[in-house]
Amino acid sequence: MNSSTTKPSSHSKECKISCDFKILQNSAVFRSTNTDVVKLFAYLAKRKNHIPGDQIITRGKEANRAFLLVAGEVEITTLHHGKEVVIQLLKEGAFFGELALLAKFKWFFNARAKTDCEVMIIERECFEKVLGKYPEKRKPITERLVQFRVERLTEQTEFMLDMMPSEYFKESSFA
Repeated sequence: MNSSTTKPSSHSKECKISCDFKILQNSAVFRSTNTDVVKLFAYLAKRKNHIPGDQIITRGKEANRAFLLVAGEVEITTLHHGKEVVIQLLKEGAFFGELALLAKFKWFFNARAKTDCEVMIIERECFEKVLGKYPEKRKPITERLVQFRVERLTEQTEFMLDMMPSEYFKESSFA
């Protein structure tokens, strides 16, 4: 009897790890991280494809993973006065959900595929395993994740302000 399932060959597993390593190494979050650490993240990372409209993150659900957008576009939305509002549009190379690697909480936003997209997923449990193996890397990686989140918050604020009508703006006394 023939089985319809196939096991990935060791060659395809090596190719996946090699490709994921290159993607992670070129990402803003992991660019200056030790090669062995990035290789381990590449080995443990998962990939998932989404079609337009797929919910990647759902507000109120447990936050336990971060995502690197390998291809496509993702909308970040939140609820305001009972309506869903787009607060940011992420493009290829964006890293999102990074705070879920550092703390336990429930998602406070939604992330939805705007186009066909592919994400690389790093689970908090995997993140902890890697940093457990390389404890000296915890502080620099954690600081980079926090800095990255602050930059994204600034981008989100600018995105939202760009959508506001000009009558909401007034002259500033700050130079």
